[in-house]
Amino acid sequence: MNVSPNFSPPIKLMAPYFLLSALFYLLSMLSLFTLEISVGITDFQLLAWVHTYMLGFVMMGIFAAMAQLGPIVVETKHYNVSVFKYLWIILLIGLLLMIYGFLEDVTYLLIGGSTVLFAMLLYAGEFLLTLKEARRKTSITKAMNMSNFFLLTGILTGITMAAALTGLIPLNPHDILNIHTFGLLVGFVILLIMGISIILIPMFGSSARISDNEFSSSFYTVSSGVLLMILSNLFLEDILKNLSYLFTSLAIIFYFYQLFKMTKSRKRNTHDIWAKSMYVAFISFCIAFILLLSYLYFDELLYLKSGLWLLFIGLFGFVIIGNFYKIIPFLVWFHIYSPLIEERAVPMLHELLPERLAHLQWFYSLSGLFLTTIAILTENDYLFRGAIVLLSVASFIFFVIIRKLLMLKI
Repeated sequence: MNVSPNFSPPIKLMAPYFLLSALFYLLSMLSLFTLEISVGITDFQLLAWVHTYMLGFVMMGIFAAMAQLGPIVVETKHYNVSVFKYLWIILLIGLLLMIYGFLEDVTYLLIGGSTVLFAMLLYAGEFLLTLKEARRKTSITKAMNMSNFFLLTGILTGITMAAALTGLIPLNPHDILNIHTFGLLVGFVILLIMGISIILIPMFGSSARISDNEFSSSFYTVSSGVLLMILSNLFLEDILKNLSYLFTSLAIIFYFYQLFKMTKSRKRNTHDIWAKSMYVAFISFCIAFILLLSYLYFDELLYLKSGLWLLFIGLFGFVIIGNFYKIIPFLVWFHIYSPLIEERAVPMLHELLPERLAHLQWFYSLSGLFLTTIAILTENDYLFRGAIVLLSVASFIFFVIIRKLLMLKI
């Protein structure tokens, strides 16, 4: 893999994405204090939180990571890297309008959703044109392409739901909720995590990389699962939904096996902050998978809520934060310090990250995740609010670390 400054955008260009992602993670944790543990899964206050977390923290983080890693993986320059100068502004405006729409005036949902769609179209269009020039054509590049299709499908169904809520079209929003959530959570976020982790785990974890054919089994199976969920709204609803759940489950089982193979092949077992974050993320993924399957079988809402919670905070949260701790110091060192190696003494890469703070953040996050999950399963509001304090402290430390890294200068 050719890690070239010609492929990777300058750290200054991507700094707003990293900083906003960390800021929205902090705001998401603090805003949990406004939610009751018994809040309904379709309550607008909860939906405002979900979109703050997913668009503000997760999507900003994905934009930042993919802008840096995507061209490196496929060994080509961005088609038009200047798009990223404005993309975060458009996404931020759309998100704020959507939050206002959920909390105050539903008519703003359509305006905000359309703005978010414009941001996603810019991102997907630029990324697809970049991938078109790829020197490396693998199942991972195919996964990147397919994830953009699912992203746009999820956003378009979201706008359709917003239009239905404002009365512009005669449709029950719940009729396409499965496409919206499945398309974004499974088709975009989880598929991207699966694809990129096949690159990052060998790179950061000193393990052997699985073959392209092995990852293809996960990629094609999970893509089939999401496509079946989309088609289930057109015909054979129950049959296609069950097939979708089956294909998605098989894809995740294949992926867990691939993770096991990579972990077992590690040449040296270093338990740094990245590795510890990945342990929590993928254990959370495994437990969330079991809880969500249990929900499908027992129809118990607590399993759904706790499974989604572990997916959001355990998998998405720890994967993004753990990789930020690797990616940002590398980018800062690569773009700021590496050109000066022959001119003056420069810090080592591992010296840029305040490791004690990062481990403290990890500990508070893990404690908060464990206690909030227990609180959701037992519907204990006092335990939930106490655990949110831990998550809030962890999110503040995370924001401080990211800001400190991005402020580093020569």
